[in-house]
Amino acid sequence: MAEKESLISFPEYFKNGYVLVVDDATNMRRTIKGVLRHLGIANVQEADDGDTALHMLKMLKGECLFIFLDWQMPRMHGIQVAKELKTNPQFKNIPILMVTAEGNYSQVTYAGEFGVEGYIMKPFGATMLEDKMTTVLLEKLRPPHYLKLLRAGEKVMEGGEVEKAIAFFNEALKHEESAKVYVSMAAAYDKMGMVDEAAKSYKCAVERNPQYLVAHTAAHAFFMRQGNEVEALRHLKFATEISPMNAERHVALGELLSKVGDEHGAKVAFQEAIKNDPTKSSEIAEVLLASGKAEEAEVYFRWSLDNGSNTVHTYNRLGIALRRQGKWEDATREYKMAIALDPNDEVIYFNMAKAYLEGKRKREASQCFEMALKLNPTFKEAREELDAMHAGPNK
Repeated sequence: MAEKESLISFPEYFKNGYVLVVDDATNMRRTIKGVLRHLGIANVQEADDGDTALHMLKMLKGECLFIFLDWQMPRMHGIQVAKELKTNPQFKNIPILMVTAEGNYSQVTYAGEFGVEGYIMKPFGATMLEDKMTTVLLEKLRPPHYLKLLRAGEKVMEGGEVEKAIAFFNEALKHEESAKVYVSMAAAYDKMGMVDEAAKSYKCAVERNPQYLVAHTAAHAFFMRQGNEVEALRHLKFATEISPMNAERHVALGELLSKVGDEHGAKVAFQEAIKNDPTKSSEIAEVLLASGKAEEAEVYFRWSLDNGSNTVHTYNRLGIALRRQGKWEDATREYKMAIALDPNDEVIYFNMAKAYLEGKRKREASQCFEMALKLNPTFKEAREELDAMHAGPNK
C-alpha cells in the first residue's frame, strides 16, 4: 500500500466532490462512512436504496466522484442502478465499487459488462476498502502507457482515422500484449474490410486472455456478420459461461442453437435466460415463432401471461401462435382477452376476423372486419378482406 499511497491523496482528490454510499443496511453505511472519514474524505452522502441514490445524484449540488453500491437491495438492486448510471452520459464516468455479500464470480463479471470498475466482498476491513479505492482511482488517473495508447487509438478510430488507430494499437502491443488491444485492433481491421486480419486479432485476444468477456462477445458479433455460425456459436458459448447472468445473451445462444438444430441446447439456454430475467419469456416466444416453432412459442407466451405480462401485445401474439397451429378457436379467446384490455385496437379485431375465417365462421369474421374499419376507416387490409368475402365464397 505504501507505493499506492504515494501516488494518490484522498483529501486532495475528493476536496471538490463527494462519495455516495448506497446500502439498505444502516450499519454498513456507517462503517463505510467511518472509513472514508478516516481517509480524509469529508463529504460523504448516503442512500438506503437505489431509487433514492438516482434521485440524489440528480438533485445534490457538487460532483459525485465515487460510488459504493450494494448489490442486494429492496425495490432496486445495485446492478440495476449501475446499468442506469453507466448508460447515462452524465454519470457513466463515476467509478463504482460494487459491495457484495458473497464471492460470486458471475456477479462480478456481469457487473463488469456494464462498466463497473470493481467490487468488494463483505465483510471487509478498512485496509481492504482503502486498497480497492486506490486501485480503481489509479486506473482512472494514471493508466499504464499501453492503455493511454489504446485510448488514443480508439479516439482517432471514432473520428474515422482507422489506419492511424492501427498504428496506435501496434505501438500499444509493443508495451503490453493485451487482449483489450487485440480486440480494438480486430475492430479496426474489420472496418477496413481486412477480414482475415480481424479474425487473427480476435484469436490473439482470446489466447492472451481466455476469460476476457469482451473478446468473445465482439468475436461472436464479427463471425455472425461473416456468416460463420460455427465460430460465432463457439464464442457465444464461452461468453455465457464467463458471465452466466446475462439473460439477453442466453436468448441469443438459444436462438443460434435452435438455428443449427440443437433443440435441447436451445431449450436449456432459454430456461437459463428466464431464470435470470423472467421478462425474457415473451422475447423467447418471438424467437420461436419467427423460426416456425409455434407450439413452443405458445408455451412461452402462456408462461409470460402467467407471470404478469397481461398485455394486449402478448395476447395478440399468443393468438397468432395458436392460429399457426390451426387452433383458431383458442386464438379467438386470446383475442377477446386483448379486446377486454383495449377495445379500440383495430388490429386485434382484424386478427380475430382472420381466425374466424380459418374456422369457416364467416358471419363473425365479417363483424370483426367491420369493427376494425369502424375504428380505423383507412384500414386497407380489413377493407380488402371484407370486399373479398362479399364478392364470393371464402377461400
